[in-house]
Amino acid sequence: MILTAAEDIDLIRQAGAIAGRVLEELTKMVAPGISTWELDELAEKLIREAGALPTFKGYRNFPATICASINEEVVHGIPSKARVLKEGDIISLDIGATCRRSADGGKHDFIGDTAVTVPVGAVSPRLEKLLDETRRALYAGIKACRAGSTLDEVGGAIEDIARQSDYGIVREYGGHGIGYNYHEDPFILNYRSGSRTRLKPGMVIAIEPMFNLGGDPVRTRQDGWTVVTRDYKPSAHFEHSLLITEGEPEILTRRPNETIP
Repeated sequence: MILTAAEDIDLIRQAGAIAGRVLEELTKMVAPGISTWELDELAEKLIREAGALPTFKGYRNFPATICASINEEVVHGIPSKARVLKEGDIISLDIGATCRRSADGGKHDFIGDTAVTVPVGAVSPRLEKLLDETRRALYAGIKACRAGSTLDEVGGAIEDIARQSDYGIVREYGGHGIGYNYHEDPFILNYRSGSRTRLKPGMVIAIEPMFNLGGDPVRTRQDGWTVVTRDYKPSAHFEHSLLITEGEPEILTRRPNETIP
């Protein structure tokens, strides 16, 4: 989808800003002893108070507001009262906020989608590095998102960071178009694929590198949602929604206190 109407761009900026603010508040709550259920409750409360809707809740029957994925869980972890964080864990928090144009009865929703992986208390140096390098890959991918750039250039910028540290790259999941719907074309791989699809001004996309401390392969648990590494080694996930412009891409889901390198 390419957005050109000022009203549409304003609404998707609003959705992105809400998602970024709420995600920042969630990261402040991450600590040993808190459950992923508590994080989910706070996320829904804050999204609704901001006048938006939780994008994920009910999407293909997903039961929660956020995806909360711990350690070897890559994406789509389901929040639970039984999942209590402990010192040394890492947790990926993935969130979506939907702003609805009330005048058209919800025919045009505008979505902001973002994710971050954070440590729970003190973590090992190798986990700190995994988080740092996956975050660095996110910004490398963002910098590659110029009008006229190919998706292969974006994926290559992300892949280069992974190769430097010999991290596994999740291949079944990646970035995507976003706007009226949660997942739209194009699908954006986190590695070189030869894609010649070019970015155009007005496009809204989500960039989301997922790096594993071990190998590439992943599988889905019996709950039908939670994706884990096959070797059970930790995984990190970072994501931002972007508006492609004639110059630098606009980070729609930037968190209020986020430092952009």
